Amino acid sequence: MSRKKRSKQRVVVGPKMRAVAGQQTGSLQGGLTDSRSSEKAALFEELAKSLARSGATAEDEEIRSSEVAEPVGGNQTVELTKLLADVATGLWRLRLKMLPDGVRQPSEENRRSYKQLESILDVLAQAGVQIRDHTGEAVPRGGIYTLRALAYEPTAGLAREQVIETLKPTIAFKDRVIQTGEVIVGTPVIAGD
Repeated sequence: MSRKKRSKQRVVVGPKMRAVAGQQTGSLQGGLTDSRSSEKAALFEELAKSLARSGATAEDEEIRSSEVAEPVGGNQTVELTKLLADVATGLWRLRLKMLPDGVRQPSEENRRSYKQLESILDVLAQAGVQIRDHTGEAVPRGGIYTLRALAYEPTAGLAREQVIETLKPTIAFKDRVIQTGEVIVGTPVIAGD
């Protein structure tokens, strides 16, 4: 069969269809791994739809209500969003522990685990999850509005205010912040102190 004929016969398969197909085929075509990744994709898709609904107009809601879909309550959306932020924060902290200050590669004993961690972070990034560490960022002259500063510490060697430690990263899903970062801000030491 020629390439053109094959491309015309191709069908677009969504994540939910892949999950059903994965469950039906069992271990014949990748089995458990494909099914799990399809389930994750379906979960992220449902979360994205839920987040999109929160900013929709009445007309959009009317159109969506006519579609056949599983209803997702507002409470479930909040719980899923918090869960996603907590998981992303946990993975970020694990990565920091595997790569201590200034180290670019994990130790030999952590190399395999680190590869798995990176693949999970890649899956999250492909799903639209952004994890932002603020350590080392300069504080704008107007102050921090997008971060929660938990403490200000006088720090030698700084010319201006700068984030010296990120306690929680900022997490965004589909360009919408779902967790505000928590930081410690270093301030320049004044000569009279």
